[in-house]
Amino acid sequence: MRSRRYSSISRGVDIDPSYRLIENGAWGNPGEYGVVHRLAGSGNVRGVGEYCLNWAFAQCHHLRVDTHADNLPMQRLLGKLGFTQRGIIYVREDHDPRLAYDKF
Repeated sequence: MRSRRYSSISRGVDIDPSYRLIENGAWGNPGEYGVVHRLAGSGNVRGVGEYCLNWAFAQCHHLRVDTHADNLPMQRLLGKLGFTQRGIIYVREDHDPRLAYDKF
């Protein structure tokens, strides 16, 4: 079976409600920002997540990303790429706490 990768990109100017309130910290830059909502891969091809985040940052030089506290691979990737953990947010879908990161 062939390995498949999928990507979905959406651009807009809406403020993401999940990113309005941040606990235990503050965003590094209050200006306009882009958000990476989903980043997933099979793990069969290394570097895909890094490529996607670098591409997104090249398009929008202020990104916000969130991830679960148990998603250590994503946390390592965000640190490697220069994202800073800023605090905790809660997303509308499940109200679970997420670690919030940004880079600008």
